[in-house]
Amino acid sequence: MSNFLGDKVDDGFLVYSPMDVKLDEGNIFQPDVLYVAPERKEQIVKDRVEGAPDIVIEILSPSNAYYDLVQKKDIYEKYGVREYIIFDPIADTASLYAIKDGVYYLHQKAQANELLNSLVLPGFSFDLAKIFK
Repeated sequence: MSNFLGDKVDDGFLVYSPMDVKLDEGNIFQPDVLYVAPERKEQIVKDRVEGAPDIVIEILSPSNAYYDLVQKKDIYEKYGVREYIIFDPIADTASLYAIKDGVYYLHQKAQANELLNSLVLPGFSFDLAKIFK
């Protein structure tokens, strides 16, 4: 990811956990990976991210699957995270939820030998064959 972001989005903010994302007093999370677009970076990146990142990526495990797939997804949707990507290493799949009119829809579900393509960062994709070796 960093090569793409370094070449294409020099001023964006990309970080992996631990980094707090504060959506409100009751909703503070540490996504596995998050990205904030350059035009919003100065507004929301402090000692933590205060507001909705543009992209949130979560990697499922048996202990967090329900929480990530339902509860967190609903909260990220409510606060306007533009793209929510969930990697499932047990099923070797990845799902990309995009927001439209304030509601998430499943934009793409990719299998182990496919590419998952970002809408927020055109030209940026995950090669699942390399991720799920």
